[in-house]
Amino acid sequence: MEQEELIDKFLLGTLTPEERDQFNDLQENNISFRNDITLIKDLKIVSGAEDRDNLRESIANFESKISAKETKIIPLIDYKKWIIAASILIIASISGILVFNPFATNTAKLYAENFEPYKNVVSPIVRGGNNDSEETIAFTSYEQKNYEVAADQFESLFSVSKRPYYLLYQANALLAANRAKEAIPILEKHITLKGQLSERGRWYLALAYLKENKKEEAIVTLKEIIHNGIFKKGAATQLLKELN
Repeated sequence: MEQEELIDKFLLGTLTPEERDQFNDLQENNISFRNDITLIKDLKIVSGAEDRDNLRESIANFESKISAKETKIIPLIDYKKWIIAASILIIASISGILVFNPFATNTAKLYAENFEPYKNVVSPIVRGGNNDSEETIAFTSYEQKNYEVAADQFESLFSVSKRPYYLLYQANALLAANRAKEAIPILEKHITLKGQLSERGRWYLALAYLKENKKEEAIVTLKEIIHNGIFKKGAATQLLKELN
C-alpha cells in the first residue's frame, strides 16, 4: 500500500492490523515517513493546548519544523496548510477572536487609553480638617491610590447606607486595581439603582467590558451613553468609531 494511503487511513483511524504493521515498520525505518508522522502528532499536541500563549509557541515550533523539513510534501495532503488552518480554528475556539488578525481591535489598549479613576466629587478631602468619618477615610484611601483598601471600604459603606455612589467608587477602585471582572456586576447594579452619578457608572461599565474583551457589550453600552448624552458623549462616540 502507498505511504499516502497509509497516512490517510491513519488520520481516519481505519488501519487494519496488517496495515498497522506496515505503518509501524515505515515509521521505524523510513526517515521521511517518520518526519511526516511527527508533524501530525505535533498537531495533536496543539489541539490539546489550553491557553493562548502555549498555542502560539506550539504553532511557531510547527512552522520551524515545516521550514526545516527535508522530505517531500505528500501530494494528497498539504500538511503546512492543514496545520495552519487547524491552528486558526483552535485559536478562534479558545479566544473568541483570531489573535493573529492584524486588524483585530485591541480592546485592552483602548481601555488603557481611556480609563482613569473617577475623581472624588462626593467628599472632597480638606487637609488638616476632621478626617474621622468612615466616608472620609474611604475617599482618602481612594485619593492616595490605595485602591484595594478603598474598594473594601466603599463596599462596607454601601452595605450600611445603600447610597449608590459608593458602588461607583468601589468599582473604580477595583478597575484601578486591575480587577475589572469584579467591577462589572457592581457597575451594573449601580446603574440599575438610578441614583446619583449613575451615568458616570455607564461609562466605566463600557470600559470594564473592554478590559474583559466583551466588545459587543461595550458597544451596546457606548450607544446608550451617546443616546442619553449626559456624560462622556464625545468620548463614547470616538471610542465607538474605533470599535466598529
